Amino acid sequence: MCNLRTGYFVFVSEKESVRFGIRHGCDKITCNRDLNGDLLRLKMNKFKRIFIEISNVCNLSCSFCPPSKRSKQVMSVQDFETVLKKIEGRGDHIYLHVKGEPLFHPDFKEILDLCHQYNKIVNITTNGTLLGAYGEIILENPSVRLVNISLQSFEGDTDAAAYDTYLTKVLTFVKRGLAETSTIFDLRLWNFDDHHLVANEKNQQTLDRIESFLDLPNLKMITDPKTKKLKLNSKLFINKGVEFDWPSMDSELVGTKGNCFGLRHQLAILSNGVIVPCCLDADGVINLGNIFEDTLQDVVASPRASAIARGFENRNIVEPLCMKCSYRERIV
Repeated sequence: MCNLRTGYFVFVSEKESVRFGIRHGCDKITCNRDLNGDLLRLKMNKFKRIFIEISNVCNLSCSFCPPSKRSKQVMSVQDFETVLKKIEGRGDHIYLHVKGEPLFHPDFKEILDLCHQYNKIVNITTNGTLLGAYGEIILENPSVRLVNISLQSFEGDTDAAAYDTYLTKVLTFVKRGLAETSTIFDLRLWNFDDHHLVANEKNQQTLDRIESFLDLPNLKMITDPKTKKLKLNSKLFINKGVEFDWPSMDSELVGTKGNCFGLRHQLAILSNGVIVPCCLDADGVINLGNIFEDTLQDVVASPRASAIARGFENRNIVEPLCMKCSYRERIV
């Protein structure tokens, strides 16, 4: 028997409770015997990552990021606060990312202030072009834990001077953050030609520039093709990878067997409130409900969400979109 409203589920065996917890989006499960000692109580615990798309509008048009099929929408500050209230107790780490550029949000500072007010740990993914305007706001907000910067966003720019200006702005921001904050920085170069991760001329120039500008010790391995995600120090990563394809219903079938973190460790909330299993469902194909209309508890306990999580538990892919996703093969 269960009480969906409170988030507690009571089972007659620990095995049953563990199985149910995995199916219903629990990261970890906590079981305690009740006063009579003959029943176990399970509390639905937190997701490791909750992606919140505060806007699907971007100031760039990158080749690796196809435009959203959804209408352009910016989540209001009021709606964002509603989201924070409705995910309370279900996850501490929020990721301001699905589609769109979060720093392009007109009320980005207010968004970060609300995250701090609600004691959320913030992880940001940005193309880095607006760090000149919003970098200080990010570094001064204690809620920010991680900033992912997609350096490949400027790969199509043939103007060497413009690219150097962009990279200088990004690295100036990172250098100040390393010196003054505890923020983690992940510099992404997800545009390598193959899985051997051998840098082409432009990527090599970028790696050399990072090495010289940040002036950190022991950086010789930064250009080693064997280092996929090299930890340069306790707060800085170089994240090297090949370009990935966003899953689409028009994509080729990848497979019906496999695993994923969706609805087990993470879920995503799009700018229109639609809840999807992960951040790669950018068009809301797997619409599980809407955060502005439903409780998160009811959504993750719904038959469709349960079937998705149960399928991943048994390495069975049940959703057609997931069957066409190749990204899950690089993370699981």
